[in-house]
Amino acid sequence: MRKILVSIAFLSLTVCATAQYGGPRLFLDVPSIYFTTPDVEHIGDRLGGGAEIAMNVGTHWGVVRGGGGATFTLDPNSDDVGESFLTTPYALLEAGAGMFRSNGNKCAKTNQNAFTAMAKGGIFYNFAKAQEGVEIDRLDYTLGAEFGYFYIRDVFKNYELFLAANYFTKAKVVGANFGFRMFLNLRANR
Repeated sequence: MRKILVSIAFLSLTVCATAQYGGPRLFLDVPSIYFTTPDVEHIGDRLGGGAEIAMNVGTHWGVVRGGGGATFTLDPNSDDVGESFLTTPYALLEAGAGMFRSNGNKCAKTNQNAFTAMAKGGIFYNFAKAQEGVEIDRLDYTLGAEFGYFYIRDVFKNYELFLAANYFTKAKVVGANFGFRMFLNLRANR
């Protein structure tokens, strides 16, 4: 499974790099800030927020993303909420297919709406320290979807509202993130 996902990620990167005659689109997400629940089936057991930085290489119809960040969650039902606080630093590598920060015209002109609607898969590495009685599987594989919307005010710098869900194949849980990100279009002519 790991070899297949890594192969797909590198194949997607190659396709993205050669698909557009002007070269790939380069977006730096700096930062993504979001609300998160690491397990939507038990949504009331662990809630919090997260922050992430990622580099995106893509086309209008696909992307490869690498980056990292951390989530900060707690158990609101705990007798000692402060003791339930958990920080989870992570790294990720994802590949996605679908509409990526584009509109029907596939253009990047000002005063237009743009969208993200794509299926994605990747590798997730958890750097969190093991807690007593809790086993951590550091490496996991993800399958999911991401939806986003933004208004192109400035071709170089924009803010996107997004909703992302991932199924973690080893942990067998679905996590969800809802938030916004500022991103820089590194190929924009300023």
